[in-house]
Amino acid sequence: MPDLDLLRTLAPPVEPPPPRAFTPPPARGRRPVLLATPIAVGAVILAVVLTQLGGGQPFAEAAIRAAQASPRLLVNGWKVTRVDEWDAGTGEMTFARDGRSVEVSWTAVDNGNKDLVRVAGAEVAGADAWVGRYPGSTDYVARWRQGDAFVQARGDAATPAAFIDVLERIYQVGAEDWLAALPATAVEPKAQAAAASQMLMGIPLPPGFKTPPATDETRDRYQLGAKVAGAVVCGWIEEWLHGDTAAAARALAGSRSWPLLQDMNAEGDYPEVVWQYADAINGKGDVPGGKLGLSVDGTYREALGC
Repeated sequence: MPDLDLLRTLAPPVEPPPPRAFTPPPARGRRPVLLATPIAVGAVILAVVLTQLGGGQPFAEAAIRAAQASPRLLVNGWKVTRVDEWDAGTGEMTFARDGRSVEVSWTAVDNGNKDLVRVAGAEVAGADAWVGRYPGSTDYVARWRQGDAFVQARGDAATPAAFIDVLERIYQVGAEDWLAALPATAVEPKAQAAAASQMLMGIPLPPGFKTPPATDETRDRYQLGAKVAGAVVCGWIEEWLHGDTAAAARALAGSRSWPLLQDMNAEGDYPEVVWQYADAINGKGDVPGGKLGLSVDGTYREALGC
């Protein structure tokens, strides 16, 4: 059993207190990973180390110390669906309820954003927050200081009051409760090699392919899948550009049947980007964007995250 699964067996996820009735902000679909995203955070480290059951301590002291130094925020009545990367200094989470989502991130420095227009103030998890909106949109952002971290929450809402209503449901918990709330999709460093090997099952690999090495970051399974799939697809595109074009075209033509991309397709758009390139290479469509003069070799690295 992977360490993170065992960890949750020892300490099942914590259900937040029942929420008050409210209307959450509309959802924003997950965008293709490895492209520019609304919340960009630096690489972060999570070391979840298991201890023995002796003493009734379900989490290792190192994991608890790391969590204690982070904001440890949850949203009342919402479920944590993604923790792609985190440590004490930086991190990124997605909370969801009824098909809607709110993104929360934290950094060690205040990045700011001059494009936002201030609309209100609010109290969030005991701290004073600045609330802004992107002009002409329903896209709201709140920023505040939580201990040593600069925290940001972002989501869509019909009005500033509706967004603030969500902000008021953000609260801070203890380290163990926060660790126990991590989603099953989080893949810690020690589990990444085995997860990547499983993801590659049923996928033809290009000549000289090497599985992407594990990182020291805890990754969301979708993001890890994009990293693995991207390495395969980019390898085949490079083969198509410089090697056996027929073999590469055949391999990519079958990408719609790859189990990894089929699994990912229900959650995000990355597989659709892959399939657009596969079609373009096989003469059945344009590369993403469909603009005149857009070429596979000039765009695939940025689009696929090579």
